[in-house]
Amino acid sequence: MTDTPHLGMPLIAASQSQKHVTHNQAIVILDAIVMLSVIDSMHTAPPGSPAEGDRYKAGSGATGAWAAWDLNIALYTNGQWVKLTPKKGWTCFDEASGALTVWTGSGWTDLAAAGGYLTITAAGNGTLTKLGILTAADSTNRLAVKSTAALFSHDDVTPGTGDMRIVLNKSAAGKDAAFNFQDAFSTRALFGLLGDDNFTIKVSPDGSAFKTAIVIDKSNGHIGINGSPDSNNWLAVNADGILFNKDASGDMRVTINKSAAAKDAGFTLQDNFSTRALFGLLADDNFTVKVTPDASTFYTALTIDKSSGKIDHTQGAKFSAYVNFDDYHAAGAWAKIGFNNANHNDQNAFSAANSNFVAPVAGYYLFGAHFVFKKNATLPTEVDLAFYLNGSIVTQSEVLTKTIVDLGTFLHTTAVLKLSAGDTVDARTQFITNDGYVAANTNNFCGARIA
Repeated sequence: MTDTPHLGMPLIAASQSQKHVTHNQAIVILDAIVMLSVIDSMHTAPPGSPAEGDRYKAGSGATGAWAAWDLNIALYTNGQWVKLTPKKGWTCFDEASGALTVWTGSGWTDLAAAGGYLTITAAGNGTLTKLGILTAADSTNRLAVKSTAALFSHDDVTPGTGDMRIVLNKSAAGKDAAFNFQDAFSTRALFGLLGDDNFTIKVSPDGSAFKTAIVIDKSNGHIGINGSPDSNNWLAVNADGILFNKDASGDMRVTINKSAAAKDAGFTLQDNFSTRALFGLLADDNFTVKVTPDASTFYTALTIDKSSGKIDHTQGAKFSAYVNFDDYHAAGAWAKIGFNNANHNDQNAFSAANSNFVAPVAGYYLFGAHFVFKKNATLPTEVDLAFYLNGSIVTQSEVLTKTIVDLGTFLHTTAVLKLSAGDTVDARTQFITNDGYVAANTNNFCGARIA
C-alpha cells in the first residue's frame, strides 16, 4: 500500500531515499483537507492567477487542468493543480456562499439535508425542514419550542425599520391562518382567519365544540359578537343579555348619534327579525315611539316635542260618531242613541254596530255628546241626556231641559271617565210623557284618551 486509505496521503516506503519529499507531500495533503475550505464552488476552469494553497471545488463540466475533476477539490501547490478526491463524510465550507456541505459519495449536499444538522446556510435558505427547541419538532409542527417566554424584537442591529411584524400566510380563503391557545394540548381559543378571510375569535370548553365569539368582516370592518355582521348591521350581537356598567365616575351613558335631523337615531325591536317597535329620533329630532303589526305598516304611538317636552299621543284611542237617520225613542225610558257612523275611529275603539265605545287600554278618557230634538206628534215635557258606563248611568253627566222646541232644543254633555281595558261607554236619552227623535246628522258622540 502506497497511500493511506482515507485521506490518500503517500506513505514512506522502506529504505526509500528522499523520505522528506514523500513526507512533505503528505503534510501538504493533510494541510489541504483538514478544516477543508474552498474559495468557491462555481469555477469550471482554473482561475488565472492562483496563489499557493488555493482550493476550489470544481464545478460540473470542468475543463483545462481540471478536466474530469467535476466536484473534486482542486488544490494549487508548488505551481501546479492537484486533484483531491473526496471521501464520504468530508465536509467543506464554501467561502463565497457560506455553505457548509458534506460529500455523500455522489455529490456535495448541504449538511442539514444530509444528516438533519442545523447549519447557518440551512437556517437561511430554506433547506432546514424542522427545528425543535427543548422539544421534538415533527412533520406537522416543524417549529416546536418549549419555553417560559419567547421574544420577537425589532431589528436594532442591522438596523431595521423599527417595526416588528409576524406574518401568517395561508394558501386559500378556505384554509386557516390563526393562533391556537391550548390547555394540556386541548384547544380553548382560536383567533385569526378561520376558514375564510374574516378575522374571527372562537372559544371552546373541551377542544371539540367551538363557539364563535367575534367576527370582523374583511370588507368593511363590521363586527359580530356571537354572530355575523352585515352591510346594515355594522355591530351584530347574539346574546341573552348585555350589560353596560358604570366606570369609576359612576356614570353610564350610551350615545347614538346621527348626521342630520332627517336621519334616524333609534332602537328597533324585532320578533324573529321582523320589526314590531321603534323608538328614538325617527326622521326628525323629536322623540318618537312607533309600533307595527307586520314590519310594514307603522303607527306612531307618541311623540315628545324636542323644544317643549309636550307629548303628542297620536295613536291614543279617539273617535267621533253620529246618527245619519232620525233615531226614534219611545217615552218614559232611557235608551241608547243609535250612533252608526264614524268621522274617524283611531284604534277602532268605537263600535258602530253597538253604538258604544270600548276602552282598548286603561286610562283617563274625555267624552262629549250632543243632539237636536225632533218631535214625533206631541212635544214631551222633558228631554234628558247622559253617559252610561258598563250599562249604568254616570249621574254627573246627566243634563236635561224642560223647554222643548221642535228642531230647536239642543242638549250637550261632557265627562272625564277613568276606565279599565274593556269598559264600555255609550250616550243615552230619555223623553218624558211623549216620544220623539234624535234628529239625523245634527248630533255627535266623541271621545279620546287623555292620560
